[in-house]
Amino acid sequence: MKYAYSYDREDYTGSFDTPEAAFNAAVANCEGLSSPPTTIYIGTLVDPDPQATDHADRILEAMNRRAHVDYGSAAARYLRKVPPELVAELDEAIAQTILAWLRKHNLMPSFTCVRGIQEYPVRTPAGRRASASSHSEVREIGVGYYPGE
Repeated sequence: MKYAYSYDREDYTGSFDTPEAAFNAAVANCEGLSSPPTTIYIGTLVDPDPQATDHADRILEAMNRRAHVDYGSAAARYLRKVPPELVAELDEAIAQTILAWLRKHNLMPSFTCVRGIQEYPVRTPAGRRASASSHSEVREIGVGYYPGE
């Protein structure tokens, strides 16, 4: 398994061997940011499904319709009652053909999906904590404190 990190739970970065490595990279990457994140999200990268399976039924139906158009009612029962085990066999052969074609032409999916997302709080370094100055803090809505007051 590989892991990635995010600061916003939407855009993920990296491909790390462990959640700890992803977390450490996220912390190192956010050092020096003017507004460092307060939370880091770590998720498991899931390989995309190239959608090469479960096409046999639709192909057989399309073959039946085309034969019916070309040959009329004489072809109405063509491929209508193919046993499920033969459909499964055809589907496996189709899937292998599609996968081989995708690989041959370098068309396998390049996107990824992130699952199993965990949330980790980030400690703010002492030097970055918000100032407790009474002049820069809003105390009540509608009341402002101006310099010199």
